Amino acid sequence: MKLGVSTACFYGKEHVEDTFEILKNMGVDTTEVFLNTFSEYEKPFVEELVKRKELMKVHSVHAHGTCFEPELFSSYSRIRDDAEAIFKKVCISAFMLGAKNVTFHGPFAKRGRAVNVNMSDFTKRLNELCDVAESCGVSIAYENVNWAYCDTPDFFKAIKEQCPRLKGTLDIKQAIYSGVDPYKFLDVMEDRLVTVHICDMDNKNKPTLPPEGKFNFEKLFRELNARTPLVTVLLEVYNYCYRDYEHLAESYHTLRDMLNKVVSG
Repeated sequence: MKLGVSTACFYGKEHVEDTFEILKNMGVDTTEVFLNTFSEYEKPFVEELVKRKELMKVHSVHAHGTCFEPELFSSYSRIRDDAEAIFKKVCISAFMLGAKNVTFHGPFAKRGRAVNVNMSDFTKRLNELCDVAESCGVSIAYENVNWAYCDTPDFFKAIKEQCPRLKGTLDIKQAIYSGVDPYKFLDVMEDRLVTVHICDMDNKNKPTLPPEGKFNFEKLFRELNARTPLVTVLLEVYNYCYRDYEHLAESYHTLRDMLNKVVSG
């Protein structure tokens, strides 16, 4: 099991190309690269990221999916094709950075309204997107998100049964936002799980820096070590969750010590 820090932690504070040096100064060796906009999916920009990351391991790439992922499932072919062209650029970017996985959200769900989707058509299209990702040398890791289709364990269970190459990303805070015990998602993602996003929550379910909230990360690490020991765990918090980069680094090192203790037995 590996522990890293997502560049998403610096969203709104730093440009993505400047985050590698910060991470290295924190002692971090593994990350998920958050590509924030269309220009950051272009080859020249990604080539610059490849230079700047040096020995940093990029586990996965997380695109700004709200800009194009819902359109990947559009019934209008030109919209769908344009979105797929963007998605392919993201997959190529991930491969260039040495990542194996692309974190994926899929279509959005309206609050208070049940998801009504033709699962046969949806999973057929998802398998087509798995083909696109595979042709670029990466996999789709579908993430549970409270404002998207995959906000329940049952939804992931349904799609994984029809999509044998699909991987999973477990987001702790998003599960809590959905009112679901994160371990329920772990139960259905277990054999497909490649990435875990962690963020702590206070007593009012406001995001906070681990381990300053109520979530038991030692228990999580024990469960992951027993069930999915090859998974990569990524600290992914909002920039208001920490005072400064030293505070963020302290969280990372505390979690790393905790994880190493669990892994070493």
